[in-house]
Amino acid sequence: MVDLRSGGALETAAWKVRNLEDYEARLESAARKVDELDREHETAALVVYGAALTRSGRPVEEIRETVRRFEETFADDEEELTIPRVSSIMNVEGDSWFFGDASLRTMTGQLLGQFQHRVTQYNYVSEREVLKRWANSYDTRLFIRRRIHGTEPIVGVVEGADLPLIQRLRVAAGGDTVVPTPLLARALAALGILEEGGAFDDYAVLAAAEGLTLRLELPAPIVGEMLERLAAEDRLEFPEPPPDEMAEPEEETDEAADAEGATAAGGGGAGGTDRDAEKPSSEDRAARRATREEARRGEEPTRVQDPQAKDAPGTREEAGEKPDPSPPEVGSGDAPGKEG
Repeated sequence: MVDLRSGGALETAAWKVRNLEDYEARLESAARKVDELDREHETAALVVYGAALTRSGRPVEEIRETVRRFEETFADDEEELTIPRVSSIMNVEGDSWFFGDASLRTMTGQLLGQFQHRVTQYNYVSEREVLKRWANSYDTRLFIRRRIHGTEPIVGVVEGADLPLIQRLRVAAGGDTVVPTPLLARALAALGILEEGGAFDDYAVLAAAEGLTLRLELPAPIVGEMLERLAAEDRLEFPEPPPDEMAEPEEETDEAADAEGATAAGGGGAGGTDRDAEKPSSEDRAARRATREEARRGEEPTRVQDPQAKDAPGTREEAGEKPDPSPPEVGSGDAPGKEG
C-alpha cells in the first residue's frame, strides 16, 4: 500500500475522486456524454473538420451545429462523405463554412490531405479506424510526451496545429486522452497533482490527467469530462483520506534480502516458504555481504581470470611441481661403436 497523505500524490487524488459523495452519478453522466460525442464522430472527415473549427474560438455548440449543417447539406445516399470528397467540396465552397476565415479553411484542407495520405498506406481499413489508430499510437504519444508535437509527421507538420488542437482531434478520433483546458487544470490543481505553475503548462496538465486516469482505471475522456464539470460548478472540495487508509511502505531488510536470495537459489523453507527456516545470525549476514563485495571487486581470481597463476585453484597434479621427464632407455643394440 501507499501512504495516501504523503507517499503518492496520484494515488491520493484517485482516492479523493472515488470517494466523492455523488461519484457514481457523476461517472455515469460523464460516460453518457462521451458516448453521445462518439456517436456524432462516426465520419472521419467530419471529425477532422470539427476539430479544426475549434481554432476559431467559437463556442463548442456553435461548432457542432456548423458540422451538422455541413453533413445535412452534402449528405448523399450514393456517395459517402469520405476525406477526398469533403476535401473537394471545401475547395469549391469558399470560406462560408469556416466563419469567413481563409486561414482556417487552408489548415483544414491540409489536415484532410495528411490523413488522406495516411489512409492510402492501409489496405481494407476504414478512415475512422485509421484516425483512431493514429490517436492511440505509440509514436503519437511519444512525440507529445517529449514536447515535440510540432514534429509529429501527421498533424504536427501542419501550420497552426497546436497542442490543444491535436488533443481535441485525438479525443474526437477515439483516443484515450484528454484536452488540456483551464477547467481541467483547476480541478487537477485542487487535487494536488499539479506542481506550482503547472496549471499554465498544457503538457503538465496532460501528464497529470493521464496519470490520474491510470489510477482510476477509467477511460481518460470520461475522467476529463467529470473533472471539467466539477470545476465549472466550483465543486473542488474533495474528501481527505482518513488515517486508517495510510500504510507505510516496508523497507527491505537484511533478513528479507537473505530470504530472497535463498528462494532464488531454490532454498525455500517448508511448504515453499522460509517461515520455518532458521534465520541467519548477524555474523553470518556480515560474512555473506563481505563475500559478495569481494566477488564484485574481483579480489578472488579464478582459473579463467588468471590461468598462469601458481596459486590458482586446480587439480592436485597442478598444485605441485611437475617432475622432469626421464630420457628414453637405450638398448644394447643402440650403443655407439657397434655394428648391426
